[in-house]
Amino acid sequence: MHRFLWFGGRFFIYCIVSVPHMQPQDAQMMGQVAPAGAMGQQVIIVQNKSGGPKVFGIIAIILGLLGVLNEVFGVGDWDGGLWIVTGMLSIVSSGLFIWAGVLLIQYQRKGVWVGFGSVGINLLSGLIFTMVVAKEATDELGDDAGGFFASLGLAIVGIQAVCCSAVVALPLLMNGGDLE
Repeated sequence: MHRFLWFGGRFFIYCIVSVPHMQPQDAQMMGQVAPAGAMGQQVIIVQNKSGGPKVFGIIAIILGLLGVLNEVFGVGDWDGGLWIVTGMLSIVSSGLFIWAGVLLIQYQRKGVWVGFGSVGINLLSGLIFTMVVAKEATDELGDDAGGFFASLGLAIVGIQAVCCSAVVALPLLMNGGDLE
């Protein structure tokens, strides 16, 4: 446990230190250069990078850390193949979500696609878990209980996928020109 906390702290410090702080943001050219008419002067539109990718990157890192901690502290409760498979998939998914957040903080477009891959893995894990639990509920409690658990599980997995997809997609949708 001590090693995990040490590694997590070092990783978090690395992520924060690797992002330049308190320095002017790089300016970027937007639009086209066009003559203004008077004496052949040209107009250049310059705009600073948006802070949106950094904000959503930090949110992704926090959510990913919470996911990793949730699964790591729940390892002792894993009994059986289903718990091990879905738990490992959740840890991998949360780790990828952290990486996507770091890439977004660094204004890299790849962070969006890594985040979508993380959401896809988490969606797969949630669907497997929901279907197995629904099957067990059907066997033990009847068709109505199985259908209820399947519906509830699918709704929760769907809402989670939409929200996490929004966290990684919004920087691209808000101002995709800022991402490299």
